[in-house]
Amino acid sequence: MEKYVELSDTSSDFAKENVWLEHCELKQIPFITVKTRSKYADVHWDYITYSNEVDEILESIGTTLRDSAVEIFNQYASKKSRYTASGHLVWFKNLEIEQAREAASDLYDLVVRSIERNSA
Repeated sequence: MEKYVELSDTSSDFAKENVWLEHCELKQIPFITVKTRSKYADVHWDYITYSNEVDEILESIGTTLRDSAVEIFNQYASKKSRYTASGHLVWFKNLEIEQAREAASDLYDLVVRSIERNSA
């Protein structure tokens, strides 16, 4: 199962990103991208593909999702890495490419688990 789409840092992958966005919206799964450059990559998750019901679940979680996402970042980050995180958006910047792939997979699992645990 695909957990993210890997894109180059060029405009030529715009169509690929849009197809992934539509897939995530249809399947109601996390919209995660890994944008690679020569040595580093950025990981991005946005809640945009989710229904209003899931958005309400994300709101109810508070800072738990964000805090867990930061823990994932810390596991894979280097001194050059940075992050932005909230309950609806996560951005890991300047991770080495293989670490970015692993972080993206872990982030996917975190979002899915967080929604499942709080949807009852």
